Amino acid sequence: MPQDRNTLLDFLTRHYTLDGLKTLCFNLFVDYDNLSGDTKNAKGRELILHLERAGRLNDLEAVLGRQQPRAYEREFLRPPPVPPIPARPNRDPRQVFISHAHEDDGFAHRLAADLRRRGWGVWIAPDSIAPGETWVDAINRGLEASSYYVLVLTPAASASPWVNTETNVAISLEHQRIMRFIPLDVAPSRPPPLWTAYQNVPFRDYQAGLEHLLARLEGRPPRPQPANGLAKGRAEEARLFSDRRLHDRSRVELARVAAGAFLYGARPADPRYELAQRSVRLGEYWIGRATVTNAQFARFVEATGYITSAETSGVGRVWLGGRWQDVERAYWRRPEGPRSSIEERMHHPVVSVSWHDAQAFCEWAGLRLPAEAEWEKAARGTDGRAYPWGDEPPSAGRANFGAGQGTTTAVGCFSPAGDSPCGLLDAAGNVWEWTTAEGSVGSARIVRGGAWPSDARHLRVTWRVEVDAAQSFNTVGFRAVAPAR
Repeated sequence: MPQDRNTLLDFLTRHYTLDGLKTLCFNLFVDYDNLSGDTKNAKGRELILHLERAGRLNDLEAVLGRQQPRAYEREFLRPPPVPPIPARPNRDPRQVFISHAHEDDGFAHRLAADLRRRGWGVWIAPDSIAPGETWVDAINRGLEASSYYVLVLTPAASASPWVNTETNVAISLEHQRIMRFIPLDVAPSRPPPLWTAYQNVPFRDYQAGLEHLLARLEGRPPRPQPANGLAKGRAEEARLFSDRRLHDRSRVELARVAAGAFLYGARPADPRYELAQRSVRLGEYWIGRATVTNAQFARFVEATGYITSAETSGVGRVWLGGRWQDVERAYWRRPEGPRSSIEERMHHPVVSVSWHDAQAFCEWAGLRLPAEAEWEKAARGTDGRAYPWGDEPPSAGRANFGAGQGTTTAVGCFSPAGDSPCGLLDAAGNVWEWTTAEGSVGSARIVRGGAWPSDARHLRVTWRVEVDAAQSFNTVGFRAVAPAR
């Protein structure tokens, strides 16, 4: 791919009309209307800068090579390095297309893994997208190859334009008796009316939902639910609907934490890292169910042009080989240094962001960082438990810790086993989380929750560590808070 922006811009302005640029943006999943300017030159320039910031210039190369092969080869003096796109396959009677919003990535990939273990083929983004293949081409290929379309139905999915487009195509294929459409009722939502004509698979209980889905796929009746279980499920649905909401600007899913007292601190407490236990009363507030992801942070950066602390200093702190290293040009897009990338980690927690970077995101979104007590109450509930799930020690099925994964995992991978009473995901392990609490020295701030290389004891909800607010670490992220409505 030529690195000269001017060469790329010249190619776009000579070989594309405004309508052609609009189609190009559609194929690249870029919102044409959000690109500044009215001329080809202005739109082309903004498109190149947008893709460069997102680390997606390779996608532009692939599409240019495919759409304008002769001009591309002639002007760039080489054939386009576009990997061959897989041929259109015959429809596989045992392949499932899983459609989901990126906020539900952890759930969707857990489901994909369980279906594969049961002998089903799965098409799921981004895993099933070939190198150099556009999202549109890949989705078309997945829809052509799959016999079942499974929709992870949540508030985020109902609000996603891409999920809406995919689902409406799948419903059309259902009407033609080409594909079966199966929506999964994962969280209370208000889907478009057309979707409600199809029978949902109840999925508030994961294991029961998986059994029900497998029964639907295999053409057998599901196991009957006890009547009291049905009543309990409806009550839980009503509670969840009132206790969850999607924040519009940031796309952060928020969980409600009710007003009242809770046990704060530890008994006995390690005086170096814990506070003595006492009862603390807080008003109602809403907190992000998950830490802010790379995809959500990218929305903020693209909207504002924000430059993080690590980009300004040119150095980020990286945990490598069991020790801390100062790595040049390590920042949130390349958290382990220039050779790393978040391209396959868009739904992982954003890391390598300083406290000031987290503050800037919250100010843009109209949110804020949590106070220490707010973080702890949401992470443990009111009963003084040691971990989000209770007092049992951490395990590989509940949290990402002890360097077992080697890096972060997608948010929600350990749900529901690792969830807190109010539904927080990954409050123990994965990444340390910034709070508003000041440390004892200089500009230090308190982080909570433990991270992917942490020992089990650091995952206790009472454990607190002081970190320089100006520093950026590949083990530290954040979640956001909104006031009561």
